[in-house]
Amino acid sequence: MGKKKYLEEKKKKKKSAMGGVVLLLIIGAIFVFIVAKFALTGTVEDTFSGAPTKGDVYEIAKEYVKPTLKSDGSFSDSYGFEKKEDSVYVIKSQIDLSGDQHTNFEITLKYKGGVKTDERNWDVLNLNED
Repeated sequence: MGKKKYLEEKKKKKKSAMGGVVLLLIIGAIFVFIVAKFALTGTVEDTFSGAPTKGDVYEIAKEYVKPTLKSDGSFSDSYGFEKKEDSVYVIKSQIDLSGDQHTNFEITLKYKGGVKTDERNWDVLNLNED
């Protein structure tokens, strides 16, 4: 009888230990994921910040539009923002040029993930100016 009870207790302890090992493996996998994500994006804020805001998208849009301008101008504080399909955004705004002239633009951008303020993480799908 004593040997049978001993074997049952040993079996329970083994099962409990295996549960602990599985839990440690899961925690380790989560830790590795967070460290890898941090290494790829550069900051903890970027890792957990989610989708870009409309302000983030407008700032990136301005960086893509600036090189296409024929003369210096200032971007309007007001702009139209539309979120299309997954990670595709449309910005409509204008640039005030010298005098009373202005240029309207519409740009469609696709966010590829990563640091939202890094132009390399965005693709220009369409850019129209008039």
